[in-house]
Amino acid sequence: MPRHSFYLIYCLVVVAVVLNLVSAQGVSPTGEKDGKAIYKVTKKLKAGNYVFKSAVGKQYLSFISEGNLVVPEKSKHPRIWEVRQHKDTKYFSAHGWNDAKNEKCISTRWTTGDGDGGFPDAAVLWQCEVDTKMPKDTGGYEKIYTPKQLWAAVPDPKYKGYFKIISASHLYDMIPRCIERKDIDGGTKLTECKLDTDKKSLLWSIVKV
Repeated sequence: MPRHSFYLIYCLVVVAVVLNLVSAQGVSPTGEKDGKAIYKVTKKLKAGNYVFKSAVGKQYLSFISEGNLVVPEKSKHPRIWEVRQHKDTKYFSAHGWNDAKNEKCISTRWTTGDGDGGFPDAAVLWQCEVDTKMPKDTGGYEKIYTPKQLWAAVPDPKYKGYFKIISASHLYDMIPRCIERKDIDGGTKLTECKLDTDKKSLLWSIVKV
């Protein structure tokens, strides 16, 4: 086989592998466009105390101290979250405290899935490292990637008064991820979504209390 033909085949194989990895990781060719469109209509929440109520099932985003879990559940006394506006952005962070008085933030979890690069799969609780005093001890873990603790409140175009809560993590290069009213091991499910995704389980009322 001529050398140039071998080189051409090699290049094609490399390109195919790269494209497969990109697809597996959820990288989107419209990621930048989607991210800009989402950020443009994101509502800047005022700092304060809020509850997050699902548009379906009469459930709230709740903080379960045992295990440090954020999950949707029915409650007569819904969890109140302290929302802080992230400096110079429209993003917010959501803070709560467990029974031991440790501050936790709603955070984006990354999973390696089947080993093809990984993707964001859940909203979980993690020690707050944004919009707060940085912990002196991170428990041996690397400092968190800041956008993992930031969220966009995006008004739904169809259901007035409801929002998609979209992770700021990889907003401009991957398919956006919304908090959905579904449990997942360790937290609440993050589901692929876009501005026009019509799915009520992705919608939340964000009420200042």
